[in-house]
Amino acid sequence: MVRVTDATDLRTALEGSGGTVTDFLELLVGEGIEAHGRHHAMIEALPANHLQVEEGRPLLQRAAILRGRTSGNSYVYAESVIVTNRLPAWFGPRLRSSSEPIGRMLREAGFAVTRREFADAGNPILARQRMDHPPVKDWLLTRTYRIDAEQAPLMMITEWFLTTLRPFLSKALRSDKGDSGPVVDGDPSRRNS
Repeated sequence: MVRVTDATDLRTALEGSGGTVTDFLELLVGEGIEAHGRHHAMIEALPANHLQVEEGRPLLQRAAILRGRTSGNSYVYAESVIVTNRLPAWFGPRLRSSSEPIGRMLREAGFAVTRREFADAGNPILARQRMDHPPVKDWLLTRTYRIDAEQAPLMMITEWFLTTLRPFLSKALRSDKGDSGPVVDGDPSRRNS
């Protein structure tokens, strides 16, 4: 059990979470999470990229906002570059057409994934191939990581955890003082949903 009270605790809890970012957010905010505002484009791999893909190979670039299913609140803005030929054939088309977050789809595909966080904020693959999106102005935390399965890089993701999460962090702080509020449990299988 991890109490999330500020951005530092948020980073620590995310790093220690055994589940997906979607699972983590659902536990923190107490509602289902969906991907909205999705934008997709095919790009070519740059030389010397972190995905270990040959220069010029096609990659799927995606931008999405993770929102609460009930409240409609935006909690995370994410940009991804995905090696679709390392994923099941259904993954890319469904990613483009549904509101399912990437993490939920990876779990459904049966991948045992690992994350490798990169110290530099900002997705190094996207740095020169930005999508046309509104700038993210107010965030608590940003991080960039690569998702691997069976030691093969699948995607690079940069996430901005938005200030809309701040009330949930405050509630966690108040729960230390005896008030009820969310406490994030790092094990998504213990959720009641």
